[in-house]
Amino acid sequence: MTAPRPLHHPRHHPLHSAGPPVWDVTRADGLGALPASPDALEVFLPELRSALAGVLVAAGGADLVFVGRSPEPLRAYLGGLLWGVGVPWRVSGLNVSLLHATLNAGQVRTLRPLLAGAGLHPRELVRSGRRAALVDVVASGGTFAELHRTLREWAQEDGLDGRCVTRRVRLVGLLRGGYARPAAQRWNAQPELRGVQARSVLTGAGLWFWLAENGEKVAPRFPADAWAVPPAGLPARDPERLAALAQARTLFLLGQRRGEREAMTAALNAAGGQRVAAVRALCGAWRGAASPLPGRPHRGRLPRPAG
Repeated sequence: MTAPRPLHHPRHHPLHSAGPPVWDVTRADGLGALPASPDALEVFLPELRSALAGVLVAAGGADLVFVGRSPEPLRAYLGGLLWGVGVPWRVSGLNVSLLHATLNAGQVRTLRPLLAGAGLHPRELVRSGRRAALVDVVASGGTFAELHRTLREWAQEDGLDGRCVTRRVRLVGLLRGGYARPAAQRWNAQPELRGVQARSVLTGAGLWFWLAENGEKVAPRFPADAWAVPPAGLPARDPERLAALAQARTLFLLGQRRGEREAMTAALNAAGGQRVAAVRALCGAWRGAASPLPGRPHRGRLPRPAG
């Protein structure tokens, strides 16, 4: 097979990620032989489409930063949807594992370059006038709280008012429906998130568990004690990784199809997207763009992951 290609997209590429190197699913060459996409993708695609529509509406045109490994399918799919389409907002990943973590001073220092790599340097946000939305699958909200606290403290050390982060970095949490209503869950009521704009996007329990726990992951886990010396090479091609690559490649190809973009437009309309200027602009860009992969909205066979 062709030599493996890590994902070295420029910072503002939709599949750019701050964290360890990962495989580049935008190109078939270098991926090697992949298995068929996991059956779960077929089952969860309609819910995944609806969840992403909710995220885009809740973000309201802010730059999107997908946190950790759980939102990987959303980002692979969005990467295809945005392929060849110009939008003013940016998309990136922040592959850090912060579940139940309380960072010490050294870990905070090693986190800051990762935050900057995802477009979250406080001074840059203020200088550019940009806003960002952190997107993650939520249980307790602890990851959001730790990231927001780190960003505010960084801003204050740089001589900025910490409120600039509160105003500019919003939160979009994918919350399990049927488990607790957003008001009851109150993940955004933590002291560290006081005054932060936060929105919940409800998902079915099956999709939530697939994203958060059961689904295969492209990226390796990247906990705080590994941030100082990140791995230099690509992840091993074990069966779980290959299945994750097939899934991500399939979603990326699917998002480029004309019919899938039409289906996504319908999902955005159902989520209230016509009230959001950035969403209206995206739907207009899809109508005006030449689709790399023509096709009907998905009703049967998914794209082949390697092609």
